[in-house]
Amino acid sequence: MPLFKNHTLPLSELLKLIPDPLFVQIAKDTGVDYYAKVLTGKMMFNLLFFAMLTMERTGQRGLADLFSSPQFRMLFPVKKGKTRLSHSSISERLSEMNVDFFREVYECIRVRFSEVYPAQSIGGVLLQRVDSTLVAETSGKLKEGMTCGNEYKKKKMLKFTLNYDRTYGSCVSTHTQEKYASESLALPENVIKHFRKCPDHASVYLIDRGQSSTSAFDEMNSHEGLRFVGRLQENRRLLRVKTRDTSFKRFGDGILKEDALVKLYKREESTDKTGKRVGKQVLTETVYRVIRFRPPDSDNDIILISNIFNVRAEQIAQWYRRRWDIEVFFRFLKQELNFSHFVSLNENGIQIVLYMTLIVAMLIRIYKKENDIGYKTAKRRMEMELQEIILAIAVVRSGGDLNRISLPAP
Repeated sequence: MPLFKNHTLPLSELLKLIPDPLFVQIAKDTGVDYYAKVLTGKMMFNLLFFAMLTMERTGQRGLADLFSSPQFRMLFPVKKGKTRLSHSSISERLSEMNVDFFREVYECIRVRFSEVYPAQSIGGVLLQRVDSTLVAETSGKLKEGMTCGNEYKKKKMLKFTLNYDRTYGSCVSTHTQEKYASESLALPENVIKHFRKCPDHASVYLIDRGQSSTSAFDEMNSHEGLRFVGRLQENRRLLRVKTRDTSFKRFGDGILKEDALVKLYKREESTDKTGKRVGKQVLTETVYRVIRFRPPDSDNDIILISNIFNVRAEQIAQWYRRRWDIEVFFRFLKQELNFSHFVSLNENGIQIVLYMTLIVAMLIRIYKKENDIGYKTAKRRMEMELQEIILAIAVVRSGGDLNRISLPAP
């Protein structure tokens, strides 16, 4: 009997969708278990999965203690009777094991779940929210990363860019180079990478106004079938080529003030006769659509830019409102799954934890959606169901007498 009677999808059924042979094949393909005696790819997956659901703050010492706990060993038996691990062993393993194992496990689970729980489309259109988030290491011990703060108090940070369709995160990029501080490089690069992998022409990419580069807009537009909606700053210089009909001024997202075809200016640099570099604004040939509207209860206009010409302005504005979903997703990763805390200070280990975080987030998102509950409630109830599974195993092994269970002391 399910722990929660009103749940249509218990955790045990959700976990059955992740077949064990999947790990065996990917471990073989990636060689992740080469020289591994205890912390195999599957065991590290189990350890991180268990920690993210049951611990408020995951760290290397916490993972070592969790590995020794009767609860973990009841659910995931350890071969050769190994009952203890040092935190340094976990640190070393995270820094050295092949991250491709976790990347491929993540992709396989995402594809498999997408077949059973497809992402929700709107009128046949799948909205891909594309954005970045920063995670900083205040102690300054992060081995690789960008710098932030003033010159006297600099600290390192990592930038993560991904796509989010409101069910699954995809096309994840980790940035450590200073040049990726610019969203005009990080966001378009992720959009194009995702489009090349999934050129189904059914997605519309929603991009924040951090991407302002005309060259990047042109690059995205050069891929046939790639459709996007971005946002421009109020003072953006452009040339209006044609004004479209705005007689239908009031719509669900406020008041439509402009719907026009435009060309954008961009800065080009050259060298003058003296060898000095000079810049000038030049007009590009590509035509885009600009929609200016004022939302309800606002004194400021929102200016959207798109290469979609055959959809009503109201619909495009409604699509763009859904971009905020990715901000909620990032907040969930940081607050509920502790992604703002580094388990490893090595980039390899950070990427492993990133993919594990996205896998756990995927499970929680589906559990939340199918059972019609909130994020916090979903995570709490998944932990309770996990403990119920452990108790059930203990009852079976003991024949109903829990005193008969013999586990090595942690």
